[in-house]
Amino acid sequence: MIKKIISFLLFTLLFSNENKYQIDYSILNDDSRPEQERIQDPYRKALEVYSFLGIKEEMVVADIDPGGGYNTHLLSKIVKNNGKVICILNTHGGGKMPYDLRKIIKKRIKNANLSNVKVYRKINEVPKNLIDVVVCIRNYHDNKPPRDEFLSNLLKIVKPGGIVGIVEVATNKLGWDEETHRLNEKVVIDEFESNGFKLLDKSNILKNYNDDYETSGFDVGRYKMDRYLLKFIKSYD
Repeated sequence: MIKKIISFLLFTLLFSNENKYQIDYSILNDDSRPEQERIQDPYRKALEVYSFLGIKEEMVVADIDPGGGYNTHLLSKIVKNNGKVICILNTHGGGKMPYDLRKIIKKRIKNANLSNVKVYRKINEVPKNLIDVVVCIRNYHDNKPPRDEFLSNLLKIVKPGGIVGIVEVATNKLGWDEETHRLNEKVVIDEFESNGFKLLDKSNILKNYNDDYETSGFDVGRYKMDRYLLKFIKSYD
């Protein structure tokens, strides 16, 4: 028990705000990144998010439902060739998508020469205890409740003491707001802490005080709306 407590404290110290890894911001200027993504950078604050989560070189980082590869690309540059990015598609088990996500991300990997990226179709295909940090940006809500199966699979692939970072669009309503496509922060915390994770920290770096909470993410880019950033840790038990 004492050994577990000491390990937990050491890991917490490593990933605390005071010990955030300083990421090289020059990677934002990578010529292989689409111009549209560069326009979004000031709003997404991706590198600040990664720093808060403690992402650094040599880590194995999972990108949940990577979409067009915005985060995948940047994470690949951060962990470098001695690290790895694991793209996990269709974690929510939804129906057929209107476009082939695997084809899109594979094309991005090839064109940008992201040789340290590996793609998995489903989360249960990923080896156990592989991941140092999971990045789940504005898509946790796509896993329709109950989310216990998803969280159980997530717990399996994260190393003991590993980190999960969640970004979702904030709401002042309870639970899930279908009309505005927003998920209450407390729901996320309760679900994670009921499934083997503990809330380690939270950040306001994505806070937007001008958000009226009535606007839908389909009407304006969700990366401009008020978002919360949560940092969970997998216990050593």
